[in-house]
Amino acid sequence: MRILLLIPLLLLVACWERPRLISDCDDVGDRLALCGWQKPEDMEVLGDRQTLIVSEMEAHGSGKPGALALFDTGSGEKRRIDLGLAVKTPSEPWGSAECSAPDIHHFAPHGISLSERPDGRQQLLVINHGGRESIEFFEIEGRGLQSQLRWQGCVIPPEGSNLNDVVALPEGGFMASHMYPRGDTPVGELGWQEITALAGFNPGRILHWDGQDFSELPNFKGDYPNGIQLSADGKSLFINLWAGSRVQKLDRFTGELLGEAEVKSPDNSEWDASGKLLIASHDLSLWDFVICLGAEQGACPAKFRIVRLDPETMQTEVVLTQQGAPMGAGTVAQQVGDRLYIGSFIGDRMMSVPYVAK
Repeated sequence: MRILLLIPLLLLVACWERPRLISDCDDVGDRLALCGWQKPEDMEVLGDRQTLIVSEMEAHGSGKPGALALFDTGSGEKRRIDLGLAVKTPSEPWGSAECSAPDIHHFAPHGISLSERPDGRQQLLVINHGGRESIEFFEIEGRGLQSQLRWQGCVIPPEGSNLNDVVALPEGGFMASHMYPRGDTPVGELGWQEITALAGFNPGRILHWDGQDFSELPNFKGDYPNGIQLSADGKSLFINLWAGSRVQKLDRFTGELLGEAEVKSPDNSEWDASGKLLIASHDLSLWDFVICLGAEQGACPAKFRIVRLDPETMQTEVVLTQQGAPMGAGTVAQQVGDRLYIGSFIGDRMMSVPYVAK
């Protein structure tokens, strides 16, 4: 039945002329518009607790590759990282020795994960869809807006993988969410594999790379796995099932379900200062798909919420509801001081709003 409900969506996406998005860049009360971005889908905060590193997705319509950029939340200054300087052959790669450097002219980042390696060096993992499916390893050197990236290798996941988000593991390696098989026939702005995944007929997986080989998290299948996070003790995974409207807490070794919470279409998650999980939750209508899908300028007005989840009790509370200007369709919320910085998978901006962790 659900697949039949998607037929009007396919026709609208393929044929309907999209109405105008939010085009101005004006603040709305204490909700601040931060423009001049390119699909700022995911972000992490650096060790200075002031600078964000942001994953800007590829702009398919204009052919612009994606990028990694730094943003000083104090000064409001932004700096795109020159990947031409960052990508040099490492002497001791952190990934697979057979994995070659990415094509920076077709770089297409998605989910990112910042962590500290056992030797104290700062590691950034980046899902890359540009020309190939890969997980790129970067080392972050320096501080704040002057930070530099050094490419330290990559790994190629199993054939057909189509990854969304990644989280580093304390002993090394990582786990990543696989949404649906990569490479299929386009249907409007989407593809058939994605459509069936969104409809709940094409479950995804969680991949584990142990430093040598890939395996799948046992006992798990979920509808459109999206954001992924790791508990403070390293024992539990938190998986956002976008099409299933669930956040699941899983034993990261066995895949056993330890708890779950109902959250509508959850995208990415980030930890706040009090150890609660902040989840960007979409409330997209059919009309929102028509307006927003594929747009690169302005902002999508689609309704979203930021939901705070207690990792022990799995209880949730809505801390922000947003629709319309200055920005909709939020995908990630990162706390810096007393504010949240919110990105989106579409459009040209981020948004900043007040926040108190508790």
